[in-house]
Amino acid sequence: MRKTLVIVGAGFSGTVLTANLLRSSPAEGADIVLIERNGAMGRGVAYAERDFPYLLNVPAARLSADSRDPLHFLHYAQARLPHVNGEDFLPRALYGDYLQELLCSAEREAPANVRLVRVFGEVTGILRAGSGPPLAAHFRDRAPIAADVVILALGNPPAPLPAWAGELEGHSAFRQDPRDLPKTLTAEHSVLIVGNGLTMADAVSALSRHDDRVPTLHTLSRRGLIPKPQTAFHANAMRGSGEALLEHTHSLRKLLRACRALAGEVEKLGGDWREAVAFIRNLAPALWRQLPDVERRRFVRHLHVHWDIYRHRLPPQLMTRIETLRRSGKLRIMAGRIQRVIARDQQLQVSWCPRGGGNTASLTVDMLVNATGPNYAIKRSEDPILMSLRETGLVSADALNLGIRTGRFGACVSAQGVASQHLYYLGPMLRADHWDATAAAELRDHAERLANHLVGARPEM
Repeated sequence: MRKTLVIVGAGFSGTVLTANLLRSSPAEGADIVLIERNGAMGRGVAYAERDFPYLLNVPAARLSADSRDPLHFLHYAQARLPHVNGEDFLPRALYGDYLQELLCSAEREAPANVRLVRVFGEVTGILRAGSGPPLAAHFRDRAPIAADVVILALGNPPAPLPAWAGELEGHSAFRQDPRDLPKTLTAEHSVLIVGNGLTMADAVSALSRHDDRVPTLHTLSRRGLIPKPQTAFHANAMRGSGEALLEHTHSLRKLLRACRALAGEVEKLGGDWREAVAFIRNLAPALWRQLPDVERRRFVRHLHVHWDIYRHRLPPQLMTRIETLRRSGKLRIMAGRIQRVIARDQQLQVSWCPRGGGNTASLTVDMLVNATGPNYAIKRSEDPILMSLRETGLVSADALNLGIRTGRFGACVSAQGVASQHLYYLGPMLRADHWDATAAAELRDHAERLANHLVGARPEM
């Protein structure tokens, strides 16, 4: 029988999965329903068109959305910008153009019995159906869509509203969306960015776009650590099964020591420590699965932030910009915790405690930006669809609140611990079972495996 496959989310994951399903669809044919709640198909939040050219943090040669052609994106970019080379860090909006073209091309080449249906609307829940197809996607303002299979490709969940910001919603000096930044700030203004990761770097880049009117910038995170810079390293320089690391998964301390030794050996041989990180990243799912629960907890508590700054790196030109601002005194990177924020007319007064103790410090700013990153804890999510899925028990959280529990091919694990035959998840919250599942190459591979599974699968009613 002809199938209906519903994909909720048309960002990177949903788009790449749809393209794969269009290329290798079930023999009996299919309706592939791709749903986007806001913005354009194929872009999502990450690759939306904006008035500031945010950069990709991975070079062009490593961003193919098709594993059969590792230079697929590079060739696309070079057709439009002939001067581009594989180590260039290109605008994110260009990658959005690429994903849209990927989808359109796959649609044009799809078999006659396969139909792509584009739907714009907000899915508020996935419910079991009483008869017919097993699931139905329910919307806020349109009739439900019945589905044989639903794939949740929801992208990164938004940052949570911090406890100290409870009374700031609607205040002109507070930005919950770190890309919703005013163009009117001048050198006389000051800004505090909460968070020191990649989102912070984007905000700093946008706020310092005009050299003659850069506001005074402060950033604050618990440890004050910022991402390392990218280099032109050889991503596939290291080969092997990784047994020397896998044999240490009983002890996080020993595993860390082995990883450091590996990076040190690479540098002794004239290589780049990033080559070791790339090797470890490829092993991350296997390492994570073998770590005992107590060691996983230690990793999340003590090493997670350190892994992130080495794993998720900045384009070199953006790192240069940050260092230039620091040397000029225009950017101050701080470590500590916010205790309280009080509105003082059009400004905000921030009380914070420096890391390591000491007296509470105070800072008055013209703008406060929340760049703390996604909220992966679905138990605390206020997203309507995640709330609905949680309440119905169709999905469940892992013990460390890292994402959504999944089985093979991303099958959602219910509150009863059963892997679904009809509901799947694809996206960064795979980190609950795979740890590293945020980069384009990783999500592309997950999408291709899931598409192959869905094409061959015959879910039982």
